[in-house]
Amino acid sequence: MTVLQRASWLAAYGEVLGPELLDALAPGVHLQLWRRRLAGDDPKPMLICIEQRVIGLLYWQHQEGETGPEAHIRALYLHPAHWRQGHGKRLWQAVAMQMRRAGFERVSLWLLAGNRVGEGFYLRRGFRFDGEQRTLTQRGQPCLQRKMCRLL
Repeated sequence: MTVLQRASWLAAYGEVLGPELLDALAPGVHLQLWRRRLAGDDPKPMLICIEQRVIGLLYWQHQEGETGPEAHIRALYLHPAHWRQGHGKRLWQAVAMQMRRAGFERVSLWLLAGNRVGEGFYLRRGFRFDGEQRTLTQRGQPCLQRKMCRLL
């Protein structure tokens, strides 16, 4: 999953964050992140595989939103070699069903400003920007994120 995440980050965020920042994020950082996520009580990532190789994942968790409990997408990564082949769409459809079965009516996510690939994907799935934004700092560099949401 760490190899998949790094490849997806480089392809989707390279122009936005710059290669220096992405290069500074060592594989060990991603590995530690996934170990913590997998050890927690939240739903586990939904994986999509080809020939027993992970090519995509979607990780979500419960969150208290402004209008009550909602599902929140923490990560959706698809290896760039498999973009625009329908895998992301199928992954989203499976996870949306999982969210509905868990009783959620709304889903949200934070999108890095400038992530045109992600923005197009989510807009085609019915997500809309809700006007909320935040700025996080990664290694001293500001990263603007905009919130998107949709009903399930």
